Amino acid sequence: MENANPSPRSPEPGRDARAFLGRFLAAIPRPDFPRPRISRRRLFLLAAIVLLAWGCYRFFRGSLREVEPGNAAISVNRLTGGLESLPPGSHWRPRALYDLHAVRVSDQLLSGPAGSFSVSTKEGVTAQLTVQARWAIDRGTLLSKWAALPADPARELVGPVLASAFRSAAPAYEVLKLIAAKREEFAAVGAAAARLRLAESGIVLKEVLIGDLTLPPEFERGRVALVDEVQSVERMDTTLRLKAKEVEKTRLEADAQKARTEKQAEAAASQRLIGARAESEAMKFLLAQKEKEITQKKLEAEADKETRVKRAEADARIAGIQADAEARRRKTIADAEAYAIRTTSLAQFENLKREAELVTANPLLVPKTFADRLSDKVQVILTPTIGGETFTGEVFKRVVNGQGAAPPTVAASRASQVH
Repeated sequence: MENANPSPRSPEPGRDARAFLGRFLAAIPRPDFPRPRISRRRLFLLAAIVLLAWGCYRFFRGSLREVEPGNAAISVNRLTGGLESLPPGSHWRPRALYDLHAVRVSDQLLSGPAGSFSVSTKEGVTAQLTVQARWAIDRGTLLSKWAALPADPARELVGPVLASAFRSAAPAYEVLKLIAAKREEFAAVGAAAARLRLAESGIVLKEVLIGDLTLPPEFERGRVALVDEVQSVERMDTTLRLKAKEVEKTRLEADAQKARTEKQAEAAASQRLIGARAESEAMKFLLAQKEKEITQKKLEAEADKETRVKRAEADARIAGIQADAEARRRKTIADAEAYAIRTTSLAQFENLKREAELVTANPLLVPKTFADRLSDKVQVILTPTIGGETFTGEVFKRVVNGQGAAPPTVAASRASQVH
């Protein structure tokens, strides 16, 4: 069940704290000074002085204008409309009388989308060109050109002028040359045209560089194919030059080998000639035969030399010379054999003549010689008194006439005397 008599409320904490603070302040002793009396006039004057000081401070502080480094300020007089260029630093220009417009005069860089535009080349190819330009506002002409400058010169003036200059210069160049060899020249021509136009607006264009030159995808594919074809042709030219050098090297080696062969042939020919001369000197007693042999060796040496000098003609010439030499050698051999036969026949004839004379002088030598040639074991009995003169005369006649042995009758008659 609920209590019929609610409990009494507890005292608030804040009230106790305030009561304690009042008792503490009452316990602090206070000095017994008379209260100063300030009149309202003095209080108003003091307030006016404070307000005047605060206003002067704000006025002087607001009138001291700062120009940051890298910038120049255009001071416009609100009363007269006069213009003044202020360098970086602090300048006394009250805001109530002057308006200050800060203008950046240090170098600025134009890049990115502001420096990207399309150009048409000599072939009619539209390429996307990206440039980087370093420019600055001319301080000398800032006062005269400031009123005509746009709020953003980079995007509203420098970028369009550069685009116009490069678009005007691009139709004089081929796109492949722009990519490879004419990039710097194209940048110089476009920068020169843009520099003159920007100078009219008080802007100094210091440097222009071409960044990317993006071609259409179809043209890029064709260009890559053309580059591949050109590289293939260049590789073929290089291969042909290497082959030509190899051929030249082979020819030089062949010429060197030919020269060495000629020297070797000359040395071999000289050696053979010396040998032939030495042999001819050593074999002077064989006059006719050795002279022909020496001639043959000389011909063979010359043929061998010509063979080594001209390989293509050597075989035929050697064959002819060898055939000629062989014919001469055979003729020489035939002549030598005929000469030997004639000499032998003459010697035999002379020998037979001497023998015939000897037999004529001594008839008994014929049967004795015949018997000696039959055998050394056969005993022969000679009967010189029986028909010896007739036998000797017949044999001598046959020998002198070049006939053979005695007739069968004579042989048979003489065989009966052999036991």
